[in-house]
Amino acid sequence: MLVTQIIALIALAICFVLMCAHFIRIVRLGKPKDFSEKSGSVAKGVAYSNTVAMMPQNKESAYLHLPSYALGILFHIGIFSCMLIFVLSFFDFFNQWLINDKGIHYLLPALTAVTAFAGCCLFVKRLVNRNLRNLTNPDDYLSNGFTTLFQIATTLYLLMPACSCMVNTYYIMAAILFLYMPVGKLKHVLYFFSARFHLGFFYGWRNVWPQKKDA
Repeated sequence: MLVTQIIALIALAICFVLMCAHFIRIVRLGKPKDFSEKSGSVAKGVAYSNTVAMMPQNKESAYLHLPSYALGILFHIGIFSCMLIFVLSFFDFFNQWLINDKGIHYLLPALTAVTAFAGCCLFVKRLVNRNLRNLTNPDDYLSNGFTTLFQIATTLYLLMPACSCMVNTYYIMAAILFLYMPVGKLKHVLYFFSARFHLGFFYGWRNVWPQKKDA
């Protein structure tokens, strides 16, 4: 095993421990207590919160920025796909598959290149859009930058799995991302789900979600 692979695995272990600490904190906070009279279904509210309520037409302003919404979806698909590829990269069968199967050898990096491009577009938009720039802090730039660079590194790794320089760069980039994840806004990978649960609980309890269709 390469030294950079070991470093990446250590970084992943640190990330896992710290993210578990965040998760325990969320669990200890418990479910929200609502003293109002229950008039709806919490289960249906939570299900709606994580599905239909996430559609752009049901969000406050996402429907006004559909290109950015689409780029965000691609970007998030990319980061989870690259995480899966990272895990698979430790298995010989996957690396041999990349080398021997020409279709996969070019298809996978083409897909991750598209998602990395989406991340670049979102990063540039933060820089050039005055309204977004005024709302953006260093953590936003770092979080976007690290995840985009990780997707770029994944793309290059998939194209050159036999290049030692590229492989080492890939695992170092992965290590940087894993170490930053628990301390920056990237930890919203955990808080996102608890936030959606609380929203679903609140509006489901009051029979606001799921939204009723007009008669």
